[in-house]
Amino acid sequence: MKILVQSFSAKGGLDDDYTLYDGGKIIHVYDRHIYDGGQNRTEELTAKQLSDDIKQRLLNDCADEYKDKVKVILKIV
Repeated sequence: MKILVQSFSAKGGLDDDYTLYDGGKIIHVYDRHIYDGGQNRTEELTAKQLSDDIKQRLLNDCADEYKDKVKVILKIV
């Protein structure tokens, strides 16, 4: 699978990263807290599960050549 966009963010030292693949797969890697077992957690999400803010963040971080495809995958009008 080809990566269309990766969006990296950290709040208070906690990661909140998203990767969107061309097949529509979305991987969220995040830190719940700084202690053992709370870092580098991973979950697979659907576009429906993403907030509008996260969808916009992915679109903003996307290369121009993939913007139309990302809009379709994330159902952004």
